[in-house]
Amino acid sequence: MTDDCRMTTDRFYGGVSDRLQNLRSMLAYMHDEHPTRNELTHWVIKNTNAGSSDAVNRHLTFLDSLNIIELSSARCGLGNYGQQWLDHHNHETLYEALSSGVKGFDTILKALQDGPMTDEEIMNLLVSEFNEAEMSKPGPAVRRREWLQVLEFVEREDGMNELTSAGQKRLEEKTQTQITSVGTAPSGVSVGDHLSQEEIEEAFETGFGYQITGINPRRDDHDRRYVLVFANEDGPYDDTVTQGQFEYIGEGLSGDQSETSPGNSTLIDAISSDIPVHFFYQQSGNGEWEYQGLIDVLDYEFEEQGGRQVLVFTMEHRYESGPKTDELSRKSIETERARLKNALNREPQLTDDSETYTESRRRARDSAFSELVRQAYDETCAICGSRRETPSGNPEVEAAHIYPKREDGADDMRNGVALCKLHHWAFDNGWLAISDEHEVLVKDAPNRDGYDEFKQLKGDSLDLPDIDEAEPRPLFLEQHRDSHGFNSKSHESE
Repeated sequence: MTDDCRMTTDRFYGGVSDRLQNLRSMLAYMHDEHPTRNELTHWVIKNTNAGSSDAVNRHLTFLDSLNIIELSSARCGLGNYGQQWLDHHNHETLYEALSSGVKGFDTILKALQDGPMTDEEIMNLLVSEFNEAEMSKPGPAVRRREWLQVLEFVEREDGMNELTSAGQKRLEEKTQTQITSVGTAPSGVSVGDHLSQEEIEEAFETGFGYQITGINPRRDDHDRRYVLVFANEDGPYDDTVTQGQFEYIGEGLSGDQSETSPGNSTLIDAISSDIPVHFFYQQSGNGEWEYQGLIDVLDYEFEEQGGRQVLVFTMEHRYESGPKTDELSRKSIETERARLKNALNREPQLTDDSETYTESRRRARDSAFSELVRQAYDETCAICGSRRETPSGNPEVEAAHIYPKREDGADDMRNGVALCKLHHWAFDNGWLAISDEHEVLVKDAPNRDGYDEFKQLKGDSLDLPDIDEAEPRPLFLEQHRDSHGFNSKSHESE
């Protein structure tokens, strides 16, 4: 997987004293002229001490990776951080961009609290803290130190680097952050709260510049990654993104989108790691954002839309272990649990009936379904038998709909199976299916990465729940196989 936070860093033109002025002049030019890539390169060569277009492109690509600028084969513009910094000239904004995109900046500041350090000592610090930091010379450490000097967080004298009062203040503010854990909502924020941009910035100790947009990767004061994702009704999203499983378009407004941009790469990493993703939704005409809680990123793929390739992420609200469950009345969840249990005495239906649920009942029903399925399988993956927990004791296993929720698949325990994150992803995306006899089927795709791993599961028996009435029913299993081509022998691994 990609990692939005890189180990390498780069300079921009000018020394410690005039780098910010050069950067500000370039951003103002981009804001006013929206230049092409070639025009931007020529401007940099003409207005700085740049020597070659190759070097300029390297520096520009670095700024693009930090979301300070947005490069395009058509017109180039400002990223979120670039626009915010151009508007307010706040050093904190550039530091947020650097520390969110490059590893080691927070580490250096914290170490300098204990006293001055040489460049070589900073290099040794980075090597000891990060496995991927392969340095034999202090060049990468020097480039980080220079940026900290530019921002006036560090001063240098006689070969020693020392924390300034501004750098100390930065660390103190980080220490006082309200985010006690990026895996939960900040103190004072609950699911369903409607917040202004200023209130979100205060709660999450961050900034967005002129306005909030899209995907915003961040790091907390312990250098842990998290993401703030925003969707609004005036954009391409209706209120279907506020419940269950939904699709979300990656970042990049022009040209083909990239898997390596900061926001997209972080969401890709969140598929296979524990990066918390906080979701907000804004209705048309409402200036505030509703906090929707944590979501899981299940998968992504490229699709052609409007003549360009865009990333489409599959996401799902995490009602069962996120704050939404805490907010719901336990009584309403128990009511839905009783209804779902009683439904086991009736013939299963492929989809739910046409009854329209209120938002609160929809949430309660989602939570009840998830709890019942996971408990029926004893919080264990039915395919591989894994039973992992987070350090805080939350189970990894998830309640998967066999006939998917996006097709109005029924909230029926017999349409559910408990799976770990990996096998939930593989099941939803057609690597795996289940026969009517509850044996694991594997898609015959030997040229695809992952095939050698998944083929080992072929023919394994599903670990079934102790409650016979809750076993997966052929009605749902057959529909899942049909939708992924498993009922044709040519599509199944032999």
